[in-house]
Amino acid sequence: MKTAIKIAYIGTDFSGSQYQPDRRTVEGELKKGLVEAGTINENTRVYLSGRTDAGVHALCQVAAFEPADIKLAEPRIINSKMPKDLWSYSKAEVPDGFDPRRDPESREYRYILHAPGLDEVTMAMCSEMLLGTHDFTNFATLEPGKDPVRMVKNIGIRKHGDFFFIDIEANSFLWNMVRKIVSVLRMVGSGEQQPEWVEMLLDPGEHREGVPAAPAGGLYLMKINYPGIDFIDDEYAKKRAYRRLSESFESYYTMSEIYREFRDAMR
Repeated sequence: MKTAIKIAYIGTDFSGSQYQPDRRTVEGELKKGLVEAGTINENTRVYLSGRTDAGVHALCQVAAFEPADIKLAEPRIINSKMPKDLWSYSKAEVPDGFDPRRDPESREYRYILHAPGLDEVTMAMCSEMLLGTHDFTNFATLEPGKDPVRMVKNIGIRKHGDFFFIDIEANSFLWNMVRKIVSVLRMVGSGEQQPEWVEMLLDPGEHREGVPAAPAGGLYLMKINYPGIDFIDDEYAKKRAYRRLSESFESYYTMSEIYREFRDAMR
């Protein structure tokens, strides 16, 4: 049997999730911590559910491995060897054939966009055009030989103050697909582009255009859905992670409130 764990990380100081020699990556730090905790051996392969770019965060990345000692495959033990911006909080025992990258039914991303003044109604209308199965060539940075067809199951847009929370669920995603969709929604929401432009982008056989990707820092992997796999949360690990986050980001909370004070004073 393999063990699968849910991990979360703040991507700001990582050069992406995938291992790269001489760079700080999620996969590299995770494997190093698992070895130090005695959970796996040095030559054990760790499989991630997918790739996130430099600066992108994750609330629910999944890693799978064959533990050297099942008793040491607990999130609270693993976290004792993890850096402050990477932690585990849930685990499941999975079959040997479990593949965290190929087995998901769908993935869900959230982008938090600070963009005062956008037209929420227009953004929602245009997001509906993206639902279903389409060729997303114009919404991605295509890798050679990669099939550009994807099925978007759901897009939700919620406004809170000056922020838009954009949730996108698909069977799988192309490189930069979420960030380019966000850029498109922002441009139609601002009036820079008209809704007809979105329809043109969905027909790459007739219209090819490079769409800029939204900044990485607003994006995080929110959820991965595996049919038939039951993860069990480690409540102690979650409480410790919450405390760690509160301590690490106290200055950011303060600056956020100062920003609001200044913004309101200048209106």
